[in-house]
Amino acid sequence: MEASSELSNTLGTSFGERFISDYLGHKMSSDPLVAIVELIANAWDAGAKNVSIEWPSKNINVFSITDDGHGMTMEQFSLRWTQLSYNRQEGQGSSVEIPKDNNIHNVRKAYGRNGKGRFSALCFGDKEYFIETKRDDEHNCFKVRMSSGMQPFKYEAVSLPAPSRITAQHGTSVFVNNPGHIGITESKVRSEIGLRFLTDPDFIVKVNGKQIKFNDIDRQKVKELFFEFNGSMVLIKAIQTEKSDKTTHQHGVAWHANNRLIGECGWSGLRNDHILDGRTSLAKQYTFIVDASLISDEIEADWTAFKRTDKALSFYDLAKETIANYLLNLSLGQRKVTTNRLREENRYVLNQAGLLGVSRWSTFVDTVQVECPKIKEPELEALASILAKLEASTFQYSLIHKLNDFTSNDFDDLHEVLADWNISSAKAVLDEIKARLTLIESIREKVKDPATLEVQELQPLFEKALWVFGPEFESIEFTSNEGMTKVIKKLFKIDDNGSRNRPDFVVLPDSSIGLYGRYDYDDSGYEIGLKKVVIVELKKPSVPLGEEEKNQCWKYAKELYAKGAILSNAKIDCYLLGDSIQPQESGIDTKRDGDVRIVPLVFDTVLKRAETRLLNLHKHVKEVPFLDQNEIQSFLDKNTVQLNHQASLL
Repeated sequence: MEASSELSNTLGTSFGERFISDYLGHKMSSDPLVAIVELIANAWDAGAKNVSIEWPSKNINVFSITDDGHGMTMEQFSLRWTQLSYNRQEGQGSSVEIPKDNNIHNVRKAYGRNGKGRFSALCFGDKEYFIETKRDDEHNCFKVRMSSGMQPFKYEAVSLPAPSRITAQHGTSVFVNNPGHIGITESKVRSEIGLRFLTDPDFIVKVNGKQIKFNDIDRQKVKELFFEFNGSMVLIKAIQTEKSDKTTHQHGVAWHANNRLIGECGWSGLRNDHILDGRTSLAKQYTFIVDASLISDEIEADWTAFKRTDKALSFYDLAKETIANYLLNLSLGQRKVTTNRLREENRYVLNQAGLLGVSRWSTFVDTVQVECPKIKEPELEALASILAKLEASTFQYSLIHKLNDFTSNDFDDLHEVLADWNISSAKAVLDEIKARLTLIESIREKVKDPATLEVQELQPLFEKALWVFGPEFESIEFTSNEGMTKVIKKLFKIDDNGSRNRPDFVVLPDSSIGLYGRYDYDDSGYEIGLKKVVIVELKKPSVPLGEEEKNQCWKYAKELYAKGAILSNAKIDCYLLGDSIQPQESGIDTKRDGDVRIVPLVFDTVLKRAETRLLNLHKHVKEVPFLDQNEIQSFLDKNTVQLNHQASLL
């Protein structure tokens, strides 16, 4: 038990043989082309101007890569090289430290981020490699060996090689003695390096003593583009790597003048724009080298950028257009295939859009593919379907203009609405809410206006607002502004002339009256007479509601019973509406054992009831467009037209 306890206190993490390949990734540990690019990137990050590579061949039984960068002291090697997942950005910053005697004037951005690239030398050796490094009068050599158990790597200081590969006052050499069979020719590696590291003339790479130049690149990977500027032809070299790299380092547009790089190679433009979206695969695959010697007098003194002169901007615009057209032509065939497939998938809807609509749709879909190259296939298919439906719709792209005004929160809210509702249901509910809110606001406006005509303006509004008086009136059948004879024939469905006290849009000296009824049915579904009647009498502002006005309502009710216009057991609610109620008359009167209710109400009370029935939505949606005064007037005008049409039929 004691031994077990002692052992548990000394246990630590151990590393299996697969750790290295898992840590580096399959390509970095086994693909020589990926490995050499990583090691060259390390030389770039070290501020090197010259890089010399010994590539194994029949006559060369060694692999090495030597640079004249800043090198490392013993302390720096211990801190940087032996630390797994070393944070380059935190430890050394994003800019490259460049030795002064290298005479490199441009600022460099570092490739490195996590320190894995240094171990790609294991791709060339049998579980070990050597590092010779020189800096500040320190000159050391170390052997790095793969291990297992408690340490994945072991580091050992060894004697300096003779002769030393580092001829400058500083630098680093990574080498492997007796490397295994690599299987990649010198010409192939020269081409691959040339594809990525020819953008900066201040970074010279040699393989087996011979400098890499454009001629080393596979001819199929380099295209020459031209444009005319001030009567002279300008050359652009387009270089395509075989596969997209992980980042845009050494990709983009490199501007050269007099065999010198202006600024940095990248996709940022002179007009604070981007020549190409750096997130796309093309941006990580293509490099363009522009000969800008014709505008060498437009370069800043420190060569970090062009001056923003008309001449430089004009040159830039032509170069950008040439590059953009070249890239567009590369994807033209695939874009056509995609557009044709999407057109076929949306053929039924597009047939309703007409030739002009189909043309707009095709142009839009093609433009989306150009401007949004990162869009995924499902999103593009969904967008194409939406656009087709917009073309075939009545209002077409007006919806797009509305969406353009949305905030990010608006889009989130819309998503939540559509998650709970379909469009048809939401529209049905919102249309009903809109109609009722507009109606309330219209009544409010008319009630405040002393010049309002009850029968011509207010009665038609209350005709549509019976729901204000209770839920039972949601579906009442009604007529309006007709004489008693029309009421009896159309609404009550009996043939009797009645008396002169006719309560359906009847205009009296001090009021107007509307009458509405609901039928009862027998077991067979046939109408047997009016079961419920609502009388709405609107009094002029100068007439307070009192006993006389209540009695007049009772007179209407008695006549309806007497003439047989309603069932003998029918219920009648008579609503007297006005500006004021006489003292002691505000209560509800009942007649005929409660069959008849006479209810005096002031207009403000009616409006408050209406808002309450709508859950006080009016307070929350005051700014909606349909409550604008112009919309309210349009609503009122429409009702006036309907009323005049009905009057013409009398």
